[in-house]
Amino acid sequence: MLVASCRNKRFKKLVHTRPDAGGASYWLKMKSMRYCLPVLFSCILLLALPASLYADRDQYWLNNSGFVQDVQKATDLVYNQEYARADSVMSSWFSKNPDHPVAIFWAALPVWWDILQDLEDPSHDDAFIQLMEQAERASDRVLRRDRRNLDALVVKSMVNGFLARLHANRGAWFKSISNGRVAINVLMNLEQVYPDVSDIQFGLGLYHYFTAHLNEEYRLVRAFSWVVPSGDKEDGIRRLKIAASESAFMIPEATYFLGHIMLSYEGESEKAFGYLNSLFEKYPDNSYFGRLLLRSLYSKRSFDEARALNEELLIRFGDTNHTATLEELYATRGELYLRAMEYEQAELYFEKARSLKSQLYGGANRMQQMRATFHLGRLYLRTDRRQQAHELFTELSRSPTENIYRSRARQMLER
Repeated sequence: MLVASCRNKRFKKLVHTRPDAGGASYWLKMKSMRYCLPVLFSCILLLALPASLYADRDQYWLNNSGFVQDVQKATDLVYNQEYARADSVMSSWFSKNPDHPVAIFWAALPVWWDILQDLEDPSHDDAFIQLMEQAERASDRVLRRDRRNLDALVVKSMVNGFLARLHANRGAWFKSISNGRVAINVLMNLEQVYPDVSDIQFGLGLYHYFTAHLNEEYRLVRAFSWVVPSGDKEDGIRRLKIAASESAFMIPEATYFLGHIMLSYEGESEKAFGYLNSLFEKYPDNSYFGRLLLRSLYSKRSFDEARALNEELLIRFGDTNHTATLEELYATRGELYLRAMEYEQAELYFEKARSLKSQLYGGANRMQQMRATFHLGRLYLRTDRRQQAHELFTELSRSPTENIYRSRARQMLER
């Protein structure tokens, strides 16, 4: 079956062809193409892995049951930010062949999590891109000798998926689409070979959901419906649920995206909480999952629970170098106090958030900075400090960053 699939002309072209060169508002308002397309391209991050389970060639790492068990354990450790322990699990494999594409790719995963911890900071991008390109070159070298090499095909797929997502986050659409095209072609070919493998349902689920979302939300996309498939939201969610309960590799990713979809696109805060809470319980040292869970609690208006979790996260991460995490936790705590009309405490935490701007990329134009500044302006209005409020709204209105807080500040100035 695998040999037959490799005779497919599109599959051969995929192996030998590189992509062409080319050049947020608050939690529930991520409705722009800038935020939808990165999520669409994320569908191909690890979707090639199931192929390893069915390969006929024992020499492939991803067809070795011992390697599969180790990489599952190590992946859980990576998600919990335990990189040294993850490397220890994989060291026996990588020491045998340090030039193996999987070994090179693995080295990039901690850098990817550095990026995710603060998506507004591009300082890690170059290092990550270099590691991804090294992994792809290693894959291409292997594929020149063995075009059916599963390990190299898996890495080539993942590299292009990660790069597509990163370039989309940075607004580099041509690069993103070029990388995404390669990865999606891999997905489509794998669907033909392994249509019933639950891991593949992850990629297919995101593909179907977000193509449907784009067609529903954007008139421009509908005008080019002959280019963008129509998709099916319900089918996409169904496939993601299969992956979240049955897949070998994709359970955490599928669970995360189900929570993300329910929180940011479907407005189902209760369902989002269930998915995100399970991630936080399993990966308690991952501050990113803690922040997502906090957002879901706020969204479903469970303010007492949000306040308790906020305090827990401040204790857990307050003495670490999670500055971007603290920025969001302070801004959220300030807003929770503001909602409770505890103005003195609210002002304290808004100022705590604002005090971090010099330590973070983007300064005053970061999303959480603008959020804290806007709500501090509202607090000034409530406490009869109109001149100070006017100064803050004026500061926001002049920001080069277009988002909901700049728009709201301009509206406040027009009153």
